[in-house]
Amino acid sequence: MLSIGKEEIMEQTGYSPAVAGRIIRECKQKLVAEGYKFYANKRLSRVPLDTVNHMLGITLTGSEAIGNVQTSWKSMGV
Repeated sequence: MLSIGKEEIMEQTGYSPAVAGRIIRECKQKLVAEGYKFYANKRLSRVPLDTVNHMLGITLTGSEAIGNVQTSWKSMGV
């Protein structure tokens, strides 16, 4: 699962920090409403890329390093 944070949204869209932060908050609220209680954490600053793309109606790219944590664990034999 690829994820995206506020800084990446700002870089890819040109939105201000306030607007990018609002997008993250609204995505987190949507995910909590769908039953993903993990996203109710105030300190969590990344959300799934698919959620942001669906909300904005445009295609952004997420961070490969953060999004592929499971892949790197599998390569380690875990």
